[in-house]
Amino acid sequence: MTLTEKSKKTQDHVLKTTRSILMANGFHNTTINDIIKATGVKKGNLYYHFPSKEEIGLAVLEDAKEEFFTFLAQSLQGDSPCAKVANSCQTIIAAQKKQIFAGGCLFGNAALEMSDSNPRFAAVLQEVFARWVGEIDAQLSLAGPDCSLNTNLSPSLLAKAIVATIEGGIMMSRVSKDPADLEDCLAVIKAILGK
Repeated sequence: MTLTEKSKKTQDHVLKTTRSILMANGFHNTTINDIIKATGVKKGNLYYHFPSKEEIGLAVLEDAKEEFFTFLAQSLQGDSPCAKVANSCQTIIAAQKKQIFAGGCLFGNAALEMSDSNPRFAAVLQEVFARWVGEIDAQLSLAGPDCSLNTNLSPSLLAKAIVATIEGGIMMSRVSKDPADLEDCLAVIKAILGK
């Protein structure tokens, strides 16, 4: 293994492990020592890869963002634009159920904790939500007679409402640990989409 491969492997390990910690504890409640303890990476090595806690947090968000964009593209499957949106929402819900709602949504959590106090975090989060809304908007804009949207909202407003509904449902299910809270949100979305 070359030094570059080893360095990349260390960075990936730190990012994935730190993501779990941040989802459970939040950014402010996570210390560098928590990251060192969980990753097993020595302090000097950690600072070699990431010069500060803020840089680790931003790198975690960037890494998660790229994963989410790939996940989102793969989840938009179906025989019509409305089916693609409904299937994407269902796939997000399945992923949350798989983790038993532990940690909720990294982006939603970070938005609540960091977007008012850190413009760099806010910029990454804005990109995530704008892209998510944009992908749904693009599908809904293609909806023709095969989709019976039960609303007069424009595709862009409906896309924002869908993302907000999913995020709110994730938050509610995180608190209650009851998948019904998120499934109820999906039922509303499917009803609007005529699915």
